[in-house]
Amino acid sequence: MSTIDLKLRPTTAAAASITVPLGASRPWLDWTRLALGTASRVVLYSLLGLMVYAAAPAALGWSPSTVMTGSMEPRIHPGDVVVAKPVAASDVHRGQVLLVDDPDQAGHLRLHRYHDNGQAGQIVTKGDANPSVDSTPIDRSAVIGVGFLRVPYVGTPFVWAAAHQYGHLLVTGGLLILVVLLSRNDRYLLRDERPASPRVTVPAGRRVQRRRERRLRRLRTAGGAIGLAAIGGGLALTLVVSGGAHAAFAAPTANPTSSFGAGNYDCLQDTYNSQTSYGFPYNETSGTTTADGSSFARVGTLSGGATFVAGSCATNQSPYLQLDGTGQVTTAVNLTGQAAFTIETWFRTTSTAGGTLAAFTTAQTGTNTTADRALYLTTAGKIVLGVRPTTTTTKATTTHASYNDGAWHHVVATLSGTSTVVYVDGVAVVTDSTNKTVQTATGYWRVGYAPLSGLPSAPTNGYFVGSVDGTTIYNNSAQSASAVQARYAAGH
Repeated sequence: MSTIDLKLRPTTAAAASITVPLGASRPWLDWTRLALGTASRVVLYSLLGLMVYAAAPAALGWSPSTVMTGSMEPRIHPGDVVVAKPVAASDVHRGQVLLVDDPDQAGHLRLHRYHDNGQAGQIVTKGDANPSVDSTPIDRSAVIGVGFLRVPYVGTPFVWAAAHQYGHLLVTGGLLILVVLLSRNDRYLLRDERPASPRVTVPAGRRVQRRRERRLRRLRTAGGAIGLAAIGGGLALTLVVSGGAHAAFAAPTANPTSSFGAGNYDCLQDTYNSQTSYGFPYNETSGTTTADGSSFARVGTLSGGATFVAGSCATNQSPYLQLDGTGQVTTAVNLTGQAAFTIETWFRTTSTAGGTLAAFTTAQTGTNTTADRALYLTTAGKIVLGVRPTTTTTKATTTHASYNDGAWHHVVATLSGTSTVVYVDGVAVVTDSTNKTVQTATGYWRVGYAPLSGLPSAPTNGYFVGSVDGTTIYNNSAQSASAVQARYAAGH
């Protein structure tokens, strides 16, 4: 056990000496400092490692950009860093997120999605959250790269600075300085600053001097930490500001600060042809609306028990919509239902209650309405396309097999002036040449629910229980067999 021995000489002029054992101070304080210092260094070294990792794409000639506005929400948020990969002009296609020279502001950049083709080979872009396309198309030569990686929120300090939210910057800077100080607070424990012998005899006259030396070491430690934090903060600020000096929507940064959570998001975007009226890939992670990927950009609204489920970029592992038997997706645009149409969706269920996958109804919401052009499941799990050729007659094309087996299935139902064809998993499972006419009426498309009363083999409850993905409506087109097979091969 550690002790303190006092040796006093019996003379008034003699110098007293003190024997001080190593570690006789408060060990719990040393252990606390060591734990905090270690944790702080882990945080700092992790941030440094992420910075180095995130800087690698820039060395390859890729272009990191800091997102400044919310025009690409919900997929991309202000403060995200997006890395654009240079690609050949032939590899640029609709649905991709492009980093381009802003045609409306010289020297600025724009990060928007390739929405459609313009005249003379130009590209029409659009922000996912914007109600309309960008006013000025861009030339293909203005494309800097295609969005490949998203680094969430690491450019947020730059967004704060641009918005003059200096309070946020001060708090964040203060926390960073605190972490740096804690990382150095246990330095004396990691260095052999104490003698190796178990006891040290210190003349009493030098005690005050030793205390002063310890204070000076602490001041030097604190001063060095503050200086390190100031240098690091100044370097980070220099990198961000110099990279974002010409920011419009997005600004390139010389060195993005992190790659934590980075992922390829372009693979989640579907490609739709010019005949698409609605295209819902359900790639959102939260919220009550789902984006329409067609050129019309008509938003769908979730209600009741309709929720998004996260996924990944792996084949057939994309995010999807879950319906619990009380929810649906409604649309707000009143369309004229044409004589030819196609309903396409992926679905998965084990329910024996049946329910609507998608249907055309006379009212946007509610149950007191009429459903037509309805794709639904019977209680036996069979797929049905029900239509109303007149106001008093109904017809249906029904598959023979059941599909409530818990596996994902791709179903496409088409009606033309020749016949009705139902494809399941890329194969035409039934062709009905007697069922080829339908009323021309106005209404709204819904997903997950429709009042099916009067339609053949319809379940009592029109709500669907299960998962759906990639719901696509072609309001004036019967898609060909080759187009259906290509969509099935692409997966969901």
